[in-house]
Amino acid sequence: MELPAPIADFFRMKNEHDDSGLPSLFSEDATVVDGGEAKTMHGRAEIQSWVTKSIAGINLHTDIESCEGRDGQWIVDTVMRGDFKASPARFLYTIGLRGNKISALRVEFLGSLEEQS
Repeated sequence: MELPAPIADFFRMKNEHDDSGLPSLFSEDATVVDGGEAKTMHGRAEIQSWVTKSIAGINLHTDIESCEGRDGQWIVDTVMRGDFKASPARFLYTIGLRGNKISALRVEFLGSLEEQS
């Protein structure tokens, strides 16, 4: 299944380390819930801060394992590698769209793949 452009752009920009461009994919009033860090961000300014603190500089690369549209949201199962303790690890993204912007993103840490070996 092909992802809508804003979601595909999100993962592409993450992999290209375009940290300054990522917040532009979100609506002004978007919400991001980072389950792994137990943090919720509201609006682009807080999302930019989250990107700077949680994504930038840790050399992340995300591979999409599967995706599906369900109940108006997109569920994206990923494997992320980078300079963080649990790498490689599975993360599940639930993403809502409003028009051509991401209006809601929830990311859940599903565990390190190293621990499962």
